[in-house]
Amino acid sequence: MKSYLPQSSEAVAPIKMRRLKPATLARRCVGSLIVMAGLAIVTTDLLALLNGVDMTAGPAATTPSAALHQAPTAR
Repeated sequence: MKSYLPQSSEAVAPIKMRRLKPATLARRCVGSLIVMAGLAIVTTDLLALLNGVDMTAGPAATTPSAALHQAPTAR
């Protein structure tokens, strides 16, 4: 029967740490932040739907103010 555990006489290879380049590390960090922001947006939308909040009511759905419809004055 073969043992899968290393024997005391066998040399165990040291674990090599893999270092990332700064640009690769920055890309991974930015990508992770984008993913987390997307998850936060989706989570808040799902919570709003579960709580029955009207998603169409917002600044874009409001009527324009009367100041935008005033006739220009002559100068």
